[in-house]
Amino acid sequence: MILPMMKNIRKIQNDQGSIRVEVDIPLFGRAILPDVFIMSTKWWADFMAGISVVAGSKAIGPVLYYSAYRLMKAHNEKGIVPMRERFEKDELFGIAASIFETLGFGRIEKIEIEDNFVRISVSNSFEARRRKSKEPVCRFVAGILAALVEDILRVRIGPMEEVSCQAAGDGLCEFRAEVMEAIP
Repeated sequence: MILPMMKNIRKIQNDQGSIRVEVDIPLFGRAILPDVFIMSTKWWADFMAGISVVAGSKAIGPVLYYSAYRLMKAHNEKGIVPMRERFEKDELFGIAASIFETLGFGRIEKIEIEDNFVRISVSNSFEARRRKSKEPVCRFVAGILAALVEDILRVRIGPMEEVSCQAAGDGLCEFRAEVMEAIP
């Protein structure tokens, strides 16, 4: 697991060669995250920029997107999905936004759903922090957001596309996806 630096870390310890972290997560309490790799967001941005130079952004983008998407789908099965019976969609988005920010991924500023499209604005995306690019770079964040939207709204969406990015000089990172179908 890749873990951005977080302000809610309570304990870090070496556990037989891997790092184990205890962190406070809003509404969940203290979570223990085994086998964690801690890095600065600057290191992440430099690493991704280096991989993009070698493999090309068109090659690395889908890998980042779908790895984040699959990771979130697995976590949502234990977190968001069971909570759907107790909370309204707006409350679930609030909970997800709080956790997203606590984990250091950025701040979800706005979520809009209209005309079969979902639009999400994020500030301080960890992939865009201290990074300059001519094109959007937040593919991991896009994958996380896609999984959250699908599992909270019980829909299938098309790819979550980043249409503006702070790394490219825009005010916010903005994402957009078409709602394809409802899931019973």
